[in-house]
Amino acid sequence: MEDRLNKDYEVLTPSGWKNFYGIRKSSGRDNHKIITNTTKLVCSKNHKILTESGYKYACDLKPNEKIISDDGLEQVQSVSLLGDNSIDLYDLLEVDTHEYYTNGLVSHNCEFIGSQNTLIDPNKLKCLAYKKPLRKRDDGLIMYEEPIPNHTYFMAVDVSRGKEIDYHAFTVIDVTETPYKICAVFRNNELSPMLLPTVVNAIGKTYNNAWCLVEINDIGGQVADMLYHELEYENILLTSIRGRKGQTLDAGFGNFQTQLGVRTSPAVKKLGCAILKDMIESDKILIEDYNCIEELTAFIVKRNSFEAETGYHDDLVMTLVLFSWATTFEYFKDLTDLDIRSRLYDDKIKQIEEDLVPFGFISDGADEETFVDNEGNRWSTANDMNDPTMGW
Repeated sequence: MEDRLNKDYEVLTPSGWKNFYGIRKSSGRDNHKIITNTTKLVCSKNHKILTESGYKYACDLKPNEKIISDDGLEQVQSVSLLGDNSIDLYDLLEVDTHEYYTNGLVSHNCEFIGSQNTLIDPNKLKCLAYKKPLRKRDDGLIMYEEPIPNHTYFMAVDVSRGKEIDYHAFTVIDVTETPYKICAVFRNNELSPMLLPTVVNAIGKTYNNAWCLVEINDIGGQVADMLYHELEYENILLTSIRGRKGQTLDAGFGNFQTQLGVRTSPAVKKLGCAILKDMIESDKILIEDYNCIEELTAFIVKRNSFEAETGYHDDLVMTLVLFSWATTFEYFKDLTDLDIRSRLYDDKIKQIEEDLVPFGFISDGADEETFVDNEGNRWSTANDMNDPTMGW
């Protein structure tokens, strides 16, 4: 399938064949294998199975417990933890009855991942569909769109230490027109930070010398310096530190302190998250990469900010946050000849106006009898003889 949206299939449930919205693919650890006297099921620890006493999580099932199947009652033979190996799992979304048969056992479709306090509205997250990439590379690059001549591209780069913990990540976004479109993503947690500039340089040049914004909180500053000074990548973006205004995206002119890239301060992250939320929920940017969608489903409120839920990553999301922050500046408009803030504002005003209820009618006098005298004056007649303006 190109994406996970379902239009043609139904699923068998205890109430018969039912519609469902789509399929969610996820990867995780701490998965369980349930073996009964006739079947077996591999699922997440939080997958719900119907037992004699109601639904229970897979991790809470015990041997000899009775569970419901399509052929009556099944007895649990064993429940085992699969360990740290991450495997792909698939769950049905929006089943009409919220329950269906999985290998003959009655399952409850799992709650939406990260459905509590996510940056993006859960209803919108459920509508994000990933698609099949054009090509994948072993180093973590995934391409969805070939570069188009005369199109303008933007790269946002998030740098890690490359120690198999956090990921180096960047996204390439076509900003020629809205909705913006992700054309390529890169995610790798093994690559040395000193080799990352080479990858960014090569992909940036492939996409028409894309405008590049590098996050410089940690060793990102070294990556930006190597990219600009050693590899001579010209389209790396600068920011200026303007006192109380904080960091601004500009050409680096003036008497302000300038730097290659941007430091992700709380103010930058707050503004970037707000704009990203608006863009995704108003379809100003198309998110069709599986890893981006997975990270967004677990990007939740923590300590008055947003970050990945425990056990998940947010490196690709942070590249989108940096991109969103950049779109708020006049300099971005100059680079792309687009002003996303104006578009978002215009859409909101249009929505407000459409929601307003008409409060009356205004007569322009078109229905009144009128005539023009010899001097060019226009006169109208009144039908009410009691009208005080008629002088009766």
